[in-house]
Amino acid sequence: INKINIFDFAFKHPKLTKSRIQNVCWKSRGFQTESVTHTISSNLVPRQLRSDCILSFASYHYAKPQTSFRQTVKCDSSGTEESETSSDAFELSLRKMLQRRQGLDEFAKEIQQEDVDMDLFKCALWIGQHRNPTLDFDAYLETVNKMAAELEAHLPPPDERYPLRMIHSINKYLFDVKGFKGNKDDYYNPDNSCIDKVIDTKMGIPISLSLLYMELAARVNFPMIGVNLPANFMIRPLVGEVEMLVDVFDEGKVLFVEDAEAVIAKAYGDGAKVKIERSFFQDNTIRPMHFLTRMLTNLKQIYFNSKDYEQALVITDYQQEAAATADVLDFNRRDKGILLYMLQRYPESTLELQQYLKDKPEAEDADRIQQIVDSMRVPFFDEEDLSTPRSTDNQTEKKDDDYETI
Repeated sequence: INKINIFDFAFKHPKLTKSRIQNVCWKSRGFQTESVTHTISSNLVPRQLRSDCILSFASYHYAKPQTSFRQTVKCDSSGTEESETSSDAFELSLRKMLQRRQGLDEFAKEIQQEDVDMDLFKCALWIGQHRNPTLDFDAYLETVNKMAAELEAHLPPPDERYPLRMIHSINKYLFDVKGFKGNKDDYYNPDNSCIDKVIDTKMGIPISLSLLYMELAARVNFPMIGVNLPANFMIRPLVGEVEMLVDVFDEGKVLFVEDAEAVIAKAYGDGAKVKIERSFFQDNTIRPMHFLTRMLTNLKQIYFNSKDYEQALVITDYQQEAAATADVLDFNRRDKGILLYMLQRYPESTLELQQYLKDKPEAEDADRIQQIVDSMRVPFFDEEDLSTPRSTDNQTEKKDDDYETI
């Protein structure tokens, strides 16, 4: 069989021993490093074995002592990039991959918090690390702290901090003083969905700008909550019985109930009539998973539309951790399977899509997904075949042409 597929499938098996990993790594010496590092960095590798996978592969690939490579990995936190020799380039690739994995791992830890304790801004920073592996987490937190301190100087006196005055003051600081704005010219640039890039460029889309606005407002004791409208993402204050929304993408424009109804009706089109119940403004439940679901769905769609399937696949790992509902989890599995199919990683794609069909047999797209699965016709190993490592001693090495391609 094709050697790279041996490698991919072997790492899928949850009961791999370290010796088995080393055996597979030994067979992988001729692989393209991009394929190997992607496989190691994906969720295919059980987390408790991931570091052993990396160290074993590196030591076998370069015939270096594991301790030498381990030291290289440990110095990764500084984000320093040295000049690239052939081995340095590989180690740098692994270093960046480890930093991306750190983002996902820290994101997974943060969302284990209760909804009221979850820090959305930190979650967004961890998401941003998929695109910016050397992201300085603490530096961005400090930047927002400084912005909040500056904002405080622009606020009215404490006894005059009424909702409309507070919104006006925050708007003036964020949009006039700091120069933030909606990126209408390059709306679908993925940087617009990464909060670190939003802070750097001072441009974003509704949900990312809203997050920054909410974060600053919270730090000056003016809590706000996200409103997941179909046409736009807005926010509203959690103060008293105020019935208003703030469109951060439109430089903090204040919308009252009738305005919001008109915006939603326009999104539905065909003369739709929308009525917002007053109870809507009384529901102050914090739903961070829904916020993250929308942010991640935006990113995944942007990457998919631009045919950046590798990055879209990374986002499915985040969405798998933060799915707001069972349906979101199921559809994310489907998306992951399709992305793996587009990347010609057929064994993994088949596993994901078959599980989706098992969980959602009545899905509207079930027939189409089944067609994709049938088109791959992927043979799989039996469990017994992976139960014990096979010795490579005294075996005649076959040419690539002798392998059946999966």
